[in-house]
Amino acid sequence: MNIELVNLNNIGMRNNFQSFLLIFIILVSLIITKKTRLEIPFAKQSASFAEAVTASSLLSEETNTTEFPSQKFSKINSNGAAEVFENLVVNIPQGFLPKTSDSSFWIKASNTQILKKNQSLPDIISQTKIVLVSDFDNENNFVDYNSNQRWPLASITKLMTAILAIEEIGKEKEIMPSENAITIEGNAGKLERGKLYKVEDLIKIMIITSSNHAAAALADFYIFGEANFVRLMNKKAADLSMTQTVFFDSTGLSPLNQSTANDIRKLMKHIINNHPEILIYSQEKSFGELKNINLFAGQNNFLGGKTGYLDEAKQNLVSLFSLDNRRVLIVVLGAENRFEQTQALLDYLR
Repeated sequence: MNIELVNLNNIGMRNNFQSFLLIFIILVSLIITKKTRLEIPFAKQSASFAEAVTASSLLSEETNTTEFPSQKFSKINSNGAAEVFENLVVNIPQGFLPKTSDSSFWIKASNTQILKKNQSLPDIISQTKIVLVSDFDNENNFVDYNSNQRWPLASITKLMTAILAIEEIGKEKEIMPSENAITIEGNAGKLERGKLYKVEDLIKIMIITSSNHAAAALADFYIFGEANFVRLMNKKAADLSMTQTVFFDSTGLSPLNQSTANDIRKLMKHIINNHPEILIYSQEKSFGELKNINLFAGQNNFLGGKTGYLDEAKQNLVSLFSLDNRRVLIVVLGAENRFEQTQALLDYLR
């Protein structure tokens, strides 16, 4: 009897130990899983995780290095050029070098104003968070400054919206804008309630005026709904190997719509190879009574592009130019004056 009691006690102790060991293993697994999840790049996180990140925390100095250690946002310090430009790479081939005898050039700042600047490349870069100047056809980078740093896309998002509208809806379909599209933030495009619009015309309005109304109308019309339209945008980004890109809406109003200059180049490559009409629309100075907000529209060497602006993103611009029989892509993100700085970069190549 005593032996049986001892055996029962041993069994009880063994069961308690096994239970404790199982709980310990589960806790360790949860800790490892949580740590691994936080280390996954933001673009690969699930939507539920990304939605929990506010724009202010994503872009603040305190949290972007804590929550996303691999995505530190560079800080520009005008007092220390070495610190500012540690990520700057310049590789301009023979024939594209700027003139050394006279470093001044003309910059078109607006439709009516011409400013003369005496700027070197560091002067231009210091007013921009991210810069990529690239030979579009062979992908040689002339100027590369933080091209792999993620940044809010703002209305550059609408390039992907245009692609999906063409591929999933079709340019000839007619759409009556939803109430959501009519009332969404922004007043560009001047869409009317109850009026039918061709998809192609909505794309033109969206590209030329950066109309949030037109973008929302396209996404809302998608047969499976706006949420699935955005999922398709993310799937398309993945198909194009835009691994650092994520979308949360079709307009670009969300600062969580993010990408890099290198991913934007992949997007532009897909457009020029498959839907060049999108860039052709962006070249036009107007569409009916609507004026193009891109100051480069109508210029002979401008092959197309898209503007973007948010408070969190500042001024964004992606542009494709013809220069000395080459196609040159210029991406500026987080700019003080996107048109002036793009023109300065273009002239620097000359």
